[in-house]
Amino acid sequence: MAGNKDLKMKGRLMEEKEEIVKKAYQRGKFETMKHYRAMMVMYRDQTKDIEARHLVKLNKVRLEAKLEFLHECESLFSMYHEKKKTELEMVFAESKLEDVQVPTIDWFKLGEPMMYD
Repeated sequence: MAGNKDLKMKGRLMEEKEEIVKKAYQRGKFETMKHYRAMMVMYRDQTKDIEARHLVKLNKVRLEAKLEFLHECESLFSMYHEKKKTELEMVFAESKLEDVQVPTIDWFKLGEPMMYD
């Protein structure tokens, strides 16, 4: 049989082991919490960086689309102005053409009657 002294020693050892186990559990819990908290911080930072990159990319695409649109508009408007300018030049050229008189050549007077054939 175990004596009273053995039970007291065993009890103290059990309490120490329980204390060690509790401390180990608390330390493990703290380390796990710290680990997952660090993972969440990294994930949060990554998400912020992705959002920032997305905004920059969105702005870049928006500007590219705007430049493309302006380029197309510029070519359309310059073509419109070019067309109007050409139409005005055409009217001016027609009026100049009416002013200029081209004499008809009388090939008979020149002695070349075969030019009419």
